[in-house]
Amino acid sequence: MKPPASPASMLVATVPAIEGRPVQWYLGIVSGEAIAAGERRRGVTCESGARAIDLRDARDTAIFEMLREAAERGANAVVGVDLCYASIHLSRDGAALMVTVSGTAVRV
Repeated sequence: MKPPASPASMLVATVPAIEGRPVQWYLGIVSGEAIAAGERRRGVTCESGARAIDLRDARDTAIFEMLREAAERGANAVVGVDLCYASIHLSRDGAALMVTVSGTAVRV
């Protein structure tokens, strides 16, 4: 058995399989979350404890968290990846955008 991949070297696909790389093991659903906020919320910590950052950074952070979880399970790829964006209310400071990403951790 090969050692687990690092998040930086992991394959990520929105499709259910990677052509030419058959799945050896399915290791379960993995996910990551991050919050992107407008200018007046950037750089502060939200009530949930998540740090408010810009949208691209939030997407990348959510993906990295998902890949970190996959690596902990021994995966070297995540397939069927789905990104979701949802507006959330942050008390009197307005709204923010929560980015969630999920997929299936696999060994190919």
